[in-house]
Formats: sequence, structure tokens, C-alpha cells
Amino acid sequence: MSFPVVITGMGAVTVFGDGCTALFEALRKGESGLHELRGIAVARGKNRSAQIEDPRRTGPWRLSDMAVDAAREALAQAGGPAPGVTGLYVGTTGGDNRALEDRWDDFLAARRALSAGADPQVDDELAEAMVRFPIGVLADVLAHRLGIEGPRYAVTNACASGTTATAMALLALRQGTVDRAVVVGADHLKATSYWGAERAGFVGHDLRPFHADRDGSVLGDGAGALILERATDVAARGGTPLAGLAGWAITCDDNPHAIIPPEDGASNAEAIRLALADAGLAPEDIDYFNAHGTGTPLIDRLETASAKLVFGDRAGQVAISSTKSIVGHLAAASPIIEAIATVYCLTEQWVHPTAKLDRIDPALTLDYVPLRGRPQRIRAAVSNSLGGGGTNAVLAFRPQDSAPAAEGAFVPVPDVVVTGTGAVSRLGDGPDALEAAYGPGAAPERTRPYSVLDHIDAAAGYQYLSRSAQLGFGAAAQAMADAGLPVPLPAEGPLAGRRVAVVMGTAVGGLSAMAETLCPHLSADPTRITPSMSLDHGPQLAATLVCRAAGVTGPMVTLISGPAAGLQAVEVGRALLAAGACDIVIAGGGDAGDAPTRDAARLLASRQGRSVEEPADSAACVVLERADGARERGAPVRAVVTGCASWSEPQAPDRTDAAAGALTRALTAVGADGADRPHLSYHVGKGNLSDTGEVKLLASGFQPEALGGALAAGPLLAVVAAVARVAVEPGAAAIVSTVAPGGSAAALRLAGPDGGRG
Repeated sequence: MSFPVVITGMGAVTVFGDGCTALFEALRKGESGLHELRGIAVARGKNRSAQIEDPRRTGPWRLSDMAVDAAREALAQAGGPAPGVTGLYVGTTGGDNRALEDRWDDFLAARRALSAGADPQVDDELAEAMVRFPIGVLADVLAHRLGIEGPRYAVTNACASGTTATAMALLALRQGTVDRAVVVGADHLKATSYWGAERAGFVGHDLRPFHADRDGSVLGDGAGALILERATDVAARGGTPLAGLAGWAITCDDNPHAIIPPEDGASNAEAIRLALADAGLAPEDIDYFNAHGTGTPLIDRLETASAKLVFGDRAGQVAISSTKSIVGHLAAASPIIEAIATVYCLTEQWVHPTAKLDRIDPALTLDYVPLRGRPQRIRAAVSNSLGGGGTNAVLAFRPQDSAPAAEGAFVPVPDVVVTGTGAVSRLGDGPDALEAAYGPGAAPERTRPYSVLDHIDAAAGYQYLSRSAQLGFGAAAQAMADAGLPVPLPAEGPLAGRRVAVVMGTAVGGLSAMAETLCPHLSADPTRITPSMSLDHGPQLAATLVCRAAGVTGPMVTLISGPAAGLQAVEVGRALLAAGACDIVIAGGGDAGDAPTRDAARLLASRQGRSVEEPADSAACVVLERADGARERGAPVRAVVTGCASWSEPQAPDRTDAAAGALTRALTAVGADGADRPHLSYHVGKGNLSDTGEVKLLASGFQPEALGGALAAGPLLAVVAAVARVAVEPGAAAIVSTVAPGGSAAALRLAGPDGGRG
């Protein structure tokens, strides 16, 4: 049994004010905090919002301020600094990118001036808005302002992002990667999210979950934070746990549509069952179900169906309520606020109500706790989150005094092997094209543009989705073919899709293309916006497309941690394999070198007086398996992953110099300093390896500059190249490393199929 994990601190910023106390008072009253939408043009009379109107919450960086304040409250309740390693896990769908969207006209003017050879006018705020547009930078800002050094991850799984981040933190605590985890979910309402969601049919005139007249959700602002620790550590320092975080699960819908979930609730029910199994709970132990509860007709029916599938005849005895009915839909912040509400209900042995539920839909026949809360015995609870693109993410909770004895052991990481690789770069498609990056001189660039139609029939419609999603799918398709995996995967058997996970990393995803499409219409005529303008560009869509095409219904995670995200995808994949959540992981990274991303890079480089490495269309992917499983199925073992780690220093997000200390920690963690023989070095990004102390590295001859600005794919493209090299050289081993702005570094150690024994 692994070490039990507990929650020791909580923090919240909502429409009701700062702090959990304000939130708890609102839950007690059971009254909606929605009010009139302000500052955004209203679509079709849908003029409600849960915006925070506190005059202190203004300015371009209001979201960062909210996230920092929520985290500070949680840290204060947890008892300040704790010994050991602290990890930061941030979930968001928009980060601080509203600042650039609000000034898109100025951004366009600067781009036109640059293109014309003139001197662009870029003020400090506009420059910072460009730096912070990649939404994962929110994690860098939080670490810098809070002074958090350690592993740092940014997650974007749509509205399930906060739960996904929490699950990752739980795994890290169980596996001994961190000793304390700070989990933050944060988002605020902006014009692009409002209009994109409204045009997709998601926004309603009011937010009334399970109501007979419900017609959609209502968006707002918010931030939530949790502090997680192992129960043994809390007891040793005399801390006070608030509740036990007992289990987690993530599944992907079995459904062909890229965004809309199936109504039968089967995939969601599977996630609930898996979370209960992970927690050591049975369905009959659950007395409270905190619903995703968006107030959309489809999702309310879906959750009702999933509850009936899990709880059976007892479903009507499980109290169900929607926190969103009170605080609004807060995107990635909602799962954390809902987890806090669940802990409050556990602590109080009381269930908060579903607001405005004065007439329940007669087709929905469960106990939705309408209008007024009530005392109730709660032995255990679940909190349910759904994310556009097919994510079902569930957390299971116990009261703090009913957790199992605080005994356990760290979950060992199994031997993990690479059985397939895929690559898309400016050198060409496939791992063989990367051979051009070895040696001096300029590498020849591809002569034929990448097309997703080389990997899937046009009838699937993938060519209409964001370029970054298409690139990620292409690399994954190559890697699966190389690993001998069928597409689609079978529903049952040793290669069942439910036992496969997809973890994708990106720096920007499709968000730049979305802004480029939506922002001009917002300035001119927002009624011209169509559903596809937002739905086709979600940063999580590369993972979604892989799952849809390959029949994957296991865990699906998208990391948006900048240039380190590709290597972190391998790191998270190893953690999922260690947890037994899957048998195979498709881990990748990709970004598009589109016009806004290229122009932002040029403008910032020109302003700072440095050379620019323009972003280029790039993606890379590896298939990971446990060594015993790969050999049992006769898979081609191409390399062994003997270590993978990331570390970050709390630097400002615009710091582009190398984080030598973070790089040293990452290299040390993967065993670079204790190896018996030198390793071939594949270093991508800024930094000088000579600054990191004594590491036994040899130049591999790989020239990462040949890849152009590959962003999240760059380090993973180097991994693909390194796998090819160690596979044919007996006893060979390699270290792939990277550093990124904001103080992050990551490293991965590879050995040949013989484990580096020669």
C-alpha cells in the first residue's frame, strides 16, 4: 500500500470574495453569486456572469494575483514551509493570455511594422503580454512570486484541468517525487472564451443545473488552491489534516466527436469506478457526489446516467449537488473550488444545495439537494470533472479521521522501455530525417509541407483542426506503427484501449490560432464568430485526436509547461505506468510555427537585442511500456528510459538565461553524475552544460539548431534521435536535457536495449 495523502491547506478566490470563509458562507446560504455580465458584448441575451468585481482585481495580471492569493491562503493554513521537496501543479485553460487578446490590435500593428522593416512600437505591458500568452507561464509566475523551487507542471485538460493537476500531485507524493504539493486551478472570464463557448451552444441565460428549464452554463472568474502532503509527514510535524485525498482516475470518452461527450455516461462511470478502486472504496461507501453540474442539458443527463451506472439501485440515496450553481463555471478553477466544497461538506457532515433548483427536470430522477442544504452522514465522497475533448477526471475523498493507518511505501518506478518513435520536423517526417541534424553545416529543410492526411483519411476531418493538433497526431501515428500497435486498438485483450494513456506536451497549442481567428471579429463584429473558431483550437486536441483515432479510453493528459513539456510528458507517462493506471503510454510534444507565434518571437528578440529562433512546425512522440509487458507482447525494445526528471528555480518568466541550478538538479536526478561511463549529450535550449558541475557527457554531434524553434517538441525530437543512436551502439547511453525561460529544466537518461551493459 502506498502512503495515504491528505489535504492540509485550502485557498479560494471567488465571486463572493477572497478566502474559503467567504466561499463556505455562500455554500451555507445556497444562493447564486451570478450577476450582470460586464465588459464583454452580450450574445443573444446571455448576460449573466460570475465575474469578480472587487476593484482590487483589475489590470492585465488579475488572474495571477488571484492565483497567488489563493495559494498563499492554502499555504498559511497548511502551516508555512515544510521540509523536503515542494512541487507546483497548475491547471488553467487561459492563463494570463487575455492580456494579449485585449491588445490584439496593438499586437497586429507591431507585427505589420516589423514585416515592413519599420521599428515596432512595443511598450512594456505589450511585451509582457507576449511573454505570458503561452498559458503555462502562469505556473512560472506563481513559482516566482511564491518562491517555490522544485518540480513545476502546467496542465490544460479543459474544464477538468484542476482535477488532472491534483491527480498528478497525488501520484508524485505516492511515488516520493515530492514531499508537499501546491495545486492551483485558475481562470478568468474573457471575451474569446465567452463568445467561443456561446457559439458552441455551451452558454445559457442562467446557470440552473438539473432544472427543467436549464439551457446552458454561465462563466466567471476564480482561483483555488490545495496543499497535499503524505499523512505520515503531517503527523511527524504535528500538522492537522483537513481530509484524505484517497483516490483518482482519468478516462477518455469512447466517442468519435472531438469535443462533445457521449450521453450514456459510460466513460464517466468508468472513471468513478477506477477512482473508488484506487481509494479502496466501494460504491456503497459514497454518500456525496459533487457533480460537474454545468447546467447544460447534455452534461446533466450524462452525470445522472453515470451515477446510476456506478451506484445502481442505491443511486437515489447518494446526495448530488452542483457547486457551479452557486459560484459559476470557473473553467480550470472549478475542480479545485469543488474539491474545497467537498472537503467542507465532509468536515461539516452536511451537503450544500444546488441553487435555483425549484423545478427538477422530470427525466432526472436522483437526489440533487435542491435549494437548501442539509445535514448528512458522509463516509466518503467523490468530485467529478469533465473536460472538452473527452476527459473524465474524478477524485475520491475521506474524512480526515477515517483514513487508513498512515503506513505505506513509495510506489516503485518500473523498468520502462521505448518501443516506438515518431517525428515531424522541418527536416522531414520520421526519425530518419533527424540524421540530417548531426554534424556541422546547415541541415537541408523539408521540401514537402507536412500533411495530416498522410496518416489518416480525409473523411475523419482532422485537417480542419489546429495545426498543432495535426502535428501531434502525425508523430503519434508514426510511433504507434513503429511499436507495432494496431489502430484502432481493440476494446478488450492485452492491447485494450482502456489500458493505454496519452500524454502530450505543448508550449502554445492551438491558442495562438484561436486568438488570431477570434480577436479581429471581437473588435469588428463578434456575431461573425462560428463554433469551429474555438472548438477546433483547444490546446488539448492533439491528445484528443490520438485517443479518437487510436481508440484510447485510458488516461489523457495535456501538459503546457513550455519547452520542457515534451520531456515532462515522458516523466508523467512513467508515473502512470508505475501507478498501474495503464500498460502503454503514448507520450509526445508538439507546436505549430504559426504567424502569431513566429511574430511574437521576433518582436521580443528585437526588443531584447538578441537573435531569434523562429518557431517551426514540430512534433515528436515515443511509445513507452513496462519492460516485462513489452517483451511479453514481442514489441521491439529500442531503448530503456533509466531516468526522467524536471526541476525549476523561481525565476521571472521573462528570464531567458539558463537555470544552471535547476539543470544540475535534473541531471543529478536522472543519474548523470553517478554513471560509470560518459553519456552522449543532447542538450536543447539555452545554457552551458559546463556550468552544471561534474557531469560525464560527450558531445553527440546532434545540432538542435537544425530543428529551428521546435518549442515543446525540441527536446523530444532529440530523444527520438538519441533512441536511434543508442539502439545500434552496444553499451551506448545518452542524456537529453533542456532549460526553458522562467527557470525550468528537464533531463532524460536513455540506455540501449541491453540496458547500457554493452
